[in-house]
Amino acid sequence: MIMCSDLSKWHGIERAAIEWGPAIDEDKCVGCGLCVVQCSERRNVFGYDETKRKAIVLYPNNCMVGCNNCQVACLWDAITFPSPSELKKPARDLVDSGVVRRELEERLRRNPNLVMELPSSLIKKICEDQVGTCH
Repeated sequence: MIMCSDLSKWHGIERAAIEWGPAIDEDKCVGCGLCVVQCSERRNVFGYDETKRKAIVLYPNNCMVGCNNCQVACLWDAITFPSPSELKKPARDLVDSGVVRRELEERLRRNPNLVMELPSSLIKKICEDQVGTCH
């Protein structure tokens, strides 16, 4: 299996240990190729079988955990994924361990334009609504 080295982990967890990736129902697939072009070129989860004239899943572990853009784009409902509930426990573990918070802080440090500052009037209203008065 070919995998880009920077895609081999999901927040520090080996990507191969996470059950997430598309499956194509060959009976529903009409071979339009929308899933192939919908998936980012960096990830290249899909290939195309010229003989069958259908998309195929080549590199399921390249799929970004939680992404289902190809499934949403498929006009014939030929693509399925494992239940998102399968991701809840590893995601909760990442939050509880502080990994996500550290990643967030690093991303905001590198991209300060992602931080939204609330107007002082709104901050005052939120404070008053929560505690009755602001000091």
